[in-house]
Amino acid sequence: MLLLLPLTNGLTKLGIPNAISSFLAVLVFLLILALGFLIILQPALELAQRFPDITNILQERLVDIRQFTASISQMGAEFSSTIGESKGQEVVLASPTVMEEAAYATPAAILEFLLVVLLAYFMLESRLRLKRLILSNRLSLGTTLKAARTGRSITEDLSHYIGAVTTINIGVGVLVAAGAWLLDIESPLMWGGIAAILNFIPYLGPMLMAVLLFGFGAASTGDLGGGLAPMAAYIGLQVIEANLVTPSILGRRFSMNPVVILLAISYFTWIWGLAGALIAVPLLITGKALVEQLGSPNIIGFMLGEPLFDSPPQKPEPD
Repeated sequence: MLLLLPLTNGLTKLGIPNAISSFLAVLVFLLILALGFLIILQPALELAQRFPDITNILQERLVDIRQFTASISQMGAEFSSTIGESKGQEVVLASPTVMEEAAYATPAAILEFLLVVLLAYFMLESRLRLKRLILSNRLSLGTTLKAARTGRSITEDLSHYIGAVTTINIGVGVLVAAGAWLLDIESPLMWGGIAAILNFIPYLGPMLMAVLLFGFGAASTGDLGGGLAPMAAYIGLQVIEANLVTPSILGRRFSMNPVVILLAISYFTWIWGLAGALIAVPLLITGKALVEQLGSPNIIGFMLGEPLFDSPPQKPEPD
């Protein structure tokens, strides 16, 4: 809902009725997901089927590490035999394939997806009524203006952040796709789409993308150097994007403590999975805008029954 809010507000400002604006925003979201399915998911599923082969190729190339781990295992076996530990009977269970696991999870995933889409639409469609209700129930003109300024500040910050970051990440995806094509990596559009999506997750997303490029590049060429080239090119792109492009576009207004960002990503990923990781930073932007407009929350006092935010002092009425 937070990600679609700027688009819905923009359509409403064009004179489109609120219900239709909300529907069009959700429709655009579904079209983007369908496009992502065609560009990213299908090649990714085919790649996942080959993951065991890719892993075997990487293991064959990492000879020194395999020898080291073998020596460690041998030392552990000798230690176990020294203390008289019995080895026991080893049982190997066959695990389902990626396609079988996807087939098992599909019905529940479709149901959850439909519920999310319906919830997003009704939340977008009811946002104006909720805003009017909040403003009409204020006790004074000052609190009404403060509530209006707070809502406007959150909307403007989210619009600026989501628009800027989306533009940057699309550019990163295009450059990664072009680089993958130049390096003759299979499915360059898929890698560009994955890079654009993972770039929405600060720090962790680019790290995961670099690992994926290294693993697939090394497995495709049969040489570790084949994985280092795309990984080094992507890291160089990230250095330029993170230190030059993003700060110049977003400025200092959206700068936040990296520890807070990582904690938010970890928490919301634990709750909502990948979707939580994607909306963690927009939620932080919303919280930061609230603190700037309303002041720091009195959490301990709120637990004891006091107001969460200190109310401004009321002027005494004249006699």
